[in-house]
Amino acid sequence: MTAPPVSLDATPDRLGDAPPRRRAPAAVALWVCALAALGAYLVAMAGVTGVDLDRMGGLGLVSALPPLALVSACVLGGLFFVTLNGAVARPALQLFLLLAAVLVLHGAAALVEPLPRFPTAWQHLGFVDYIERTGHTLPLWDARFSWPGFFGLAALMLRVGGIDDPLPVLQWSQVGSQLLCLASLAVLLRAVGLPRRARWCALWFFVAGSWVGQDYFSPQAFGYALYLCFVAVLVSVFRRPGEGADAAGSADRPGSALERALLLGLLTSLFVAAVAAHQLTPFVMIAAVGMLWLVRRTTLSIWFAVLLAVVAAAWLSLEAEGFWSGHLSTIFGGMGQLGGNVSSGVAGRVKGDPAHQAVLYLRVLLSGAWFGLAVLGWWRGRRAGRTRGRGDRVLPVLAFMPFFTLGMQSYGGEIALRVFLFALPGVAALAALLFYPQERRPRPPRWTAALVTLWAVLAVAAFGVARYGNEQFERVTGGEVAALGWVYQHATPSARVLYPGPEANPTTTPAIPWNQRAMDTVAYVGTAAPPDPSDVGAWESALRAAGPQSYLIITRTEGADLSSNDGYPADWYSGTRAFLDADPRLVAVVSAPDAALYRLAEPPAGPAPRDIGAGPVGPVLRWTGWTLAEVGLLTVLVPLLLWHEVVRLRTGPWAGRRRWAFGATATVLVGGFLLAVMERFLTLR
Repeated sequence: MTAPPVSLDATPDRLGDAPPRRRAPAAVALWVCALAALGAYLVAMAGVTGVDLDRMGGLGLVSALPPLALVSACVLGGLFFVTLNGAVARPALQLFLLLAAVLVLHGAAALVEPLPRFPTAWQHLGFVDYIERTGHTLPLWDARFSWPGFFGLAALMLRVGGIDDPLPVLQWSQVGSQLLCLASLAVLLRAVGLPRRARWCALWFFVAGSWVGQDYFSPQAFGYALYLCFVAVLVSVFRRPGEGADAAGSADRPGSALERALLLGLLTSLFVAAVAAHQLTPFVMIAAVGMLWLVRRTTLSIWFAVLLAVVAAAWLSLEAEGFWSGHLSTIFGGMGQLGGNVSSGVAGRVKGDPAHQAVLYLRVLLSGAWFGLAVLGWWRGRRAGRTRGRGDRVLPVLAFMPFFTLGMQSYGGEIALRVFLFALPGVAALAALLFYPQERRPRPPRWTAALVTLWAVLAVAAFGVARYGNEQFERVTGGEVAALGWVYQHATPSARVLYPGPEANPTTTPAIPWNQRAMDTVAYVGTAAPPDPSDVGAWESALRAAGPQSYLIITRTEGADLSSNDGYPADWYSGTRAFLDADPRLVAVVSAPDAALYRLAEPPAGPAPRDIGAGPVGPVLRWTGWTLAEVGLLTVLVPLLLWHEVVRLRTGPWAGRRRWAFGATATVLVGGFLLAVMERFLTLR
């Protein structure tokens, strides 16, 4: 009897299995090695003290960690691929090592630092606090209040959950964000039909490649999770028949029109949530839909992309008027300036002392390496036939579509970082195809196993420097929190906090956990820091000009920021503290080794001002005839375009007169809507 043919897509753990008695020792040994490596890492991290953190150098957190922790992290990365390259599939161990990678790479700071990192995360907590206290926003005070969805949801969740101390949420938000993203990415990778090993490899590459650091407690982290969920639903449900997992025979799309209509509603809801929470993410979602339609990899029509664009434009025009009114150049000033946006996002960020420049150059090289692996992976996958009809266009679209944002605006000099962030899911999947273009029995070639394991070790080592290279001024210390806590307790009716900034740009974002509370009563004023620590008179003059109830905060992290980025002396903080403490015209109301808060010994006479310029509560919306026209057209357009997609899901694409009638009607309505939006921009700017 002839043996039946064996499919190349068969599950590898059913092919070439070793006898159970021979498999058991190998499995036990791998588990023991994995547990031992993770245990050694945790023990080493537990021994890190505050003194070690204070001594960290220009390479950031890795310079404060014991060698055992770094070696253990690299061993865990290597073990993942040793397991993946084996003849027997061990999904439980692979999942354990993947989760260990999330903890080791993204939870490193949370394990050794007593307080949540990133001063901006503390500011976001202040946004949540203000909304929870007052129930409204201050759109003229900060642009992020024009997109308050994340802050409002966080306030609701903290209140419903009865969480009185949100600091643990901030501390572990990066790990939580990674886990949410991995869940959506797993669905996406299965939908495009990647081989088993390539899927696991792509998930690990995603974890190791996500060094950008936008997964902290922020609207971008929330928007990014929504983006991945959006793309996962889009690719797995609304793909053309015969592609991805359908072609592999491993999964079926929801069959009924009702199911697809409900999932279309979910897709739209995810987009609306992103529109209300973040400025950039919705436009990347629109581009994903448009590009997948253009390359004929989605059953949705171009009118769905138009629907999303209408919703995004309506929010920007109506709900975000407090942001763009008077600041149109901020939105459209960088439009089409590709070279300038790239320069500000890459070359413009490489500055500072040699150690800090080394960190920034490593980030550029690491990003280029990931994109290089993605290009090679696409080429090898095409040669192996694995990506033809199975994500052959989906993955390149996801990897390179975000580059369109480079021509929109500089996004505060961070547009290059956001491009890499949104490209990473596609980049990780394509890079995985370089090493695993197809399943082989019983294991991949030795050179593949050796190269991917070596790259894993290098990626872990590079991640530590790229992700935590700025930890000298991105961590938050107890002295800073105590100093600002004193201000919050005495900010009646208001207070001003002066913080040091570089002479070239003194109002730059402070490297302190600012605005955690009382953002409507405490104002923060950037003051040019004199490079000479003995120039105490400059601080005294600034405090006197600020008026009653004004304070000066000087911290170690601010000193590290000025030294690393702006060429100030390495001992600027210690020298400044010494001269300020010795000056009789100043009084230290809070003094700690890592921070101090000063006031004038003889403060200016008079009461503290009650208005710190927070502006009116939001949303701010001025009604004109064009506003009414825009709202009216919006109430017609959104149901019409959504109805069009629902009907198409049930009956298929429209043809003939019906198609032309709908197209003409929708075009006229969209044109009128855009005219109303443009008129508002021109008349209310």
